[in-house]
Amino acid sequence: MIFRSFCSTICGFYLLIVVCISDNVAVAENQFINSYIFKWLDKQPKIVESYLMSSSREKSPNSTALYLLGILHLNGTFGERNVKKADWYITKAANMGLPEAINSIGDGYYSGDIREKNAEVALEFYEKAASLGFGPAQFNAGVVLLKTAKCKQDLKKAIFFLDKAEKNSDDLGEITKSALRYKIEAKRKFRDFQQHQMHG
Repeated sequence: MIFRSFCSTICGFYLLIVVCISDNVAVAENQFINSYIFKWLDKQPKIVESYLMSSSREKSPNSTALYLLGILHLNGTFGERNVKKADWYITKAANMGLPEAINSIGDGYYSGDIREKNAEVALEFYEKAASLGFGPAQFNAGVVLLKTAKCKQDLKKAIFFLDKAEKNSDDLGEITKSALRYKIEAKRKFRDFQQHQMHG
């Protein structure tokens, strides 16, 4: 299980929270997005697209607007699904340091649906977003490390990230329970690894 932030559900409450934490965006703009953009999404998707594009073209682009454009293109909200456009917008937002976008690039590598499938590269992006305190990336980094662990250090890192995810209820809500289950599994594997080394 990998936490695919926003790729499945775009208009949920969590997405509205993400808009609120965007860097270098006027408070008034965030309030406008929270109050109106997602109410218009089903009825006037082109208006939403135009507004987000104008925010992304400013001298200091809104990284959240870029990210949302990418996710909406990825889901085909503006018509036909456009993976190339989605990747361009998400990558630009990630280059601006938006953790949601960095995590999404990890998703693309992990699933192979946007970029060439590569769990190691996906992990690099998950860890980068996790280091910024983003709960879904903490969860994803922990799970990937657990599933691909080759040594004790991998399992130590898995436990570290899953512990962070378990405590990050603001970002993850009920997913924290899954983080706890995976953390218990990682600790068990770590003990098994140690015992194997002692008797090997």
